Amino acid sequence: MVAKFIRKQHGLTLVEVVIAAGLLSIAVLGSVMILVSTLNMWSKGVSGTSANTYASIAMRKLVLDIEEGSEAVALSTVTDPDTGVTYGTRLQATFPYFSGSYYNRTQTGSVATYYLSGPNGTEQTSTYLWKTVGGSRTRLATNVQEVRFFVTNGVLVRINLTGQDVEGTAISPNYLQQSVRLRNG
Repeated sequence: MVAKFIRKQHGLTLVEVVIAAGLLSIAVLGSVMILVSTLNMWSKGVSGTSANTYASIAMRKLVLDIEEGSEAVALSTVTDPDTGVTYGTRLQATFPYFSGSYYNRTQTGSVATYYLSGPNGTEQTSTYLWKTVGGSRTRLATNVQEVRFFVTNGVLVRINLTGQDVEGTAISPNYLQQSVRLRNG
């Protein structure tokens, strides 16, 4: 006599495996969508913070530098067709003679020009803010999209500056405006 052993089989049926795989796929897809959404929001936040930082640094450096001047002139002037207001895309600031310990307001010292240019300081336009004194260029800031100089009576300078940064897919501009009166003018 042949003995038949019938064992109860443990495992999953094909239907159960397909249903489990479908539920797992839906859960993974939902998690990926949440991750992508979070990364997009983070990217926008980082870009806004960076633009704010770049613009603030650039503005602070300009103001601290320009306020020691005795006279300012807007160069490369443009007239806004909508408002009729004239502004300069470059600024030339004249400083009094500095002996190392004091300013002599009766003598003219150095002349500085502030402008936007490329990474070398010689290109027509870009996002680098430069200062040139006697042929020597100093980069003051990066990621500055636009700078406008409005000069009144040669001693009051209003600066409009737009900082911009691109992080991921987010582009965040930051607009700053500040006026500075030249101390030695």
